[in-house]
Amino acid sequence: MIRFADVGVGSGGEVRCSRCHGESQSISYRSASEIAAEIAMACELWDEPPGPNVALTGAEPFGHPELPVLVGAAVDAHCRRLCLETDAVALRSSQNAGGSLIAGVRHLRWIILGGTPGVHDVLLGTPGALDLSVEGVRSFRSIAAEESIPVSVTTVVPVCRHNVHDLPAAAGLAVDAGADRVLLRVEDGGLDLAAALPWIVAACDTGVVNGVWVEVEGVPFCLLAGYDLHLSDAVRERAGAKQPICIECPLDSVCAGVPAGASADQLAMLSPPSFAGTLAVSVLRARATRAE
Repeated sequence: MIRFADVGVGSGGEVRCSRCHGESQSISYRSASEIAAEIAMACELWDEPPGPNVALTGAEPFGHPELPVLVGAAVDAHCRRLCLETDAVALRSSQNAGGSLIAGVRHLRWIILGGTPGVHDVLLGTPGALDLSVEGVRSFRSIAAEESIPVSVTTVVPVCRHNVHDLPAAAGLAVDAGADRVLLRVEDGGLDLAAALPWIVAACDTGVVNGVWVEVEGVPFCLLAGYDLHLSDAVRERAGAKQPICIECPLDSVCAGVPAGASADQLAMLSPPSFAGTLAVSVLRARATRAE
């Protein structure tokens, strides 16, 4: 997937599992000038093509009173790709969807907690939220198609013990709503990874048969032999992603490791896979070629 520099617009109100994180915190936004300065810095420090690319993350961007100013700041900073991380509900409005497209937004990072209202709405604590969210994504896609504007929608699913069984449905919903990528991001350190694997694999397969790539963050190579291409850090490095609880492994420089907070008991039996050395050399060679 295309790499973006994340710039937070605020905090609170994010799409997160209420059982894992408790009730949603009150929403607060950073000043437009502070965000604009960070956007400019991110673009200035961008180190490799293609880019620079910036994603506005954190609190719902459509709730920021000066969102047009932030989009303008990205344009002024010569941002090549601008992404909005959103629940997409505001995009039900043709004014919001069309306005964001006219302003230059071509990428959405659409956050959902599941593929069914019985999971997403319950975990979010907002009845009807999933239907409104899907309607927003379809509105964005529809207006973009009418105007012949190419866009990309990445569906992000924060994975925890409360929604892991719904991952195949989430991948299916993403396809149906018009997403072209799915990212499963394991964030629950207490999740039983071994028990979660069948659901993660099923989600990957659901995407593949429908022509949508599913990427996975937070699962070590040790557990997904045969699905290593779906693991995000096989194609891009995330500094600090490797957890110290993992034993020494040839894949230390490329493996995402395990989710933060995973217990020693859960990982005691893990060991480097037989293909670790070969895969590490292959990935590092690919990175070196890309850098050239």
